[in-house]
Amino acid sequence: MPDPSPAVSSSAPAVVSVIDVGASGVRMLVAELSPEGSLRILEDVQKPLSLGRETFRTGTLSAASIQKAVNILRQYRAMMDSYGVTKTRAVATSAVRAALNRDTFVDRVFLATGIEVEVIEGSQETLLTFAAVQRALAARPDFTSEESLMFELGAGSTEWALVRGGEVAGSLTYDLGTFRMRDVLRADGADRRAVTRLIQHNVRAMMNEVKRTLPFDKVANLIAIGSEARFAARALKGEGELAAVSAKDLRGLADQILGMTPAEAAASFSITTGEAESLAPAFLAYAELIRLNPVDRLLVARSSMRDGLLLQVAKSLQSGSAVFFPEQTIAAALNLARKYHADERHGVHTAALSRVIFNATQAQHGMGETERLLLEVASIVHDIGNYVAARGHHRHAYYLLVNSEVFGLSKMDLEIVANVARYHRKGTPQSDHPAYAALPRSARLTVNRLSAILRVADALDKAHAQRVQNPKVTVEEGELRIDVEGSEDLALERLTLDQKGSLFEEVFGLKPVLREVA
Repeated sequence: MPDPSPAVSSSAPAVVSVIDVGASGVRMLVAELSPEGSLRILEDVQKPLSLGRETFRTGTLSAASIQKAVNILRQYRAMMDSYGVTKTRAVATSAVRAALNRDTFVDRVFLATGIEVEVIEGSQETLLTFAAVQRALAARPDFTSEESLMFELGAGSTEWALVRGGEVAGSLTYDLGTFRMRDVLRADGADRRAVTRLIQHNVRAMMNEVKRTLPFDKVANLIAIGSEARFAARALKGEGELAAVSAKDLRGLADQILGMTPAEAAASFSITTGEAESLAPAFLAYAELIRLNPVDRLLVARSSMRDGLLLQVAKSLQSGSAVFFPEQTIAAALNLARKYHADERHGVHTAALSRVIFNATQAQHGMGETERLLLEVASIVHDIGNYVAARGHHRHAYYLLVNSEVFGLSKMDLEIVANVARYHRKGTPQSDHPAYAALPRSARLTVNRLSAILRVADALDKAHAQRVQNPKVTVEEGELRIDVEGSEDLALERLTLDQKGSLFEEVFGLKPVLREVA
């Protein structure tokens, strides 16, 4: 998650920028942010660079490609300086994410340009895109009552989100993208019908995985995001923020492009050759997805991930908050808990108790909003391991979590959440536990602190009966005092707190004490 930024000055507009290092190009938006929060685009630039072609074939980025990226970003740096940009966020997606030498790429860019590129996960991409698309969805009341599938067919992977009641109920990253499909079309002597059938087969396999992973029965809307989808909407004269295109028209457009060479398609549609190569496989995939779902058209969102990035930067400057769309992350955590039949009332109550303890001990732990969100997610899902078996359910929770996606969280965020859930029960973090020991030191410290808080909160709801309501939590005389008024007998909770509170005392130097007050 991005670092918090100081709130924007109320006296003058700020100039901000966002950069997207993608699989087929490097793109930048420069915008002016008014004190009222409105954004005015000053520059929208993009330069082609096929990083994905290398990564998806060889697994690494060549020195030549890294240098080309550096040259582009140096130009962007000069443009940012000329505008007086005060805040920027640069992210890299699937091509850099999949490269074995991605750390080398990030370090080289930073040393050469001063731009710190953050390699983000698929679920974070989906979060940023959804933030931009949400405004278009809000104007359509049918989206609040129906389930929709939103997806972006990228160069290296496809990002999926299930939208229910205006919230993201689940997300998935699937390793199928236009670069891999382009290679099929390029094969020497490839029969067009055979190629079409192969692409359809791959799309069906992807859709089967989406149906297995995301909790839905039937969707009313299929929403496409991405440059190829926007191109289709323009070419087929789709109108509005959510333009509708049919499978028949998409297949016709694909056939038209397949009859051209990439150079001819590029000249005909005034696009680059690299962009032209991605169009036909994308349109064939879109048409097959319409056929596989109970919809008669594809809705194309005009927004992109860069628009979401810009909204995130604007929000961080205005509020100073590092957390973007926390309610969507919490909703995704709840859906994950439901998927594994966890006790939802216990999870939500434990999260509320954890939040109270976190806030009361702010001076002791010094953590911020990002860590509080991770604590709440861990509290909601800490018991999902019971789905596998009650015995050792804390360990089962760990491996279920590291093999899941929670909307808006990175892999490192999920590792922290999984470790916190792992230590909610008997055992405490130990240096000879491989998963814990593999974490960076800063992440281990976060796990220690959040686990200590979760253990106390979990103890306060040992009976899963929510008997501890509205506790007053204070730090006094070396104790974490938890005062509860007019409650039932809390002997079970007090005994459990005595058993599980030792980690809190070790980490914070405070002994948790549960007191019943009149």
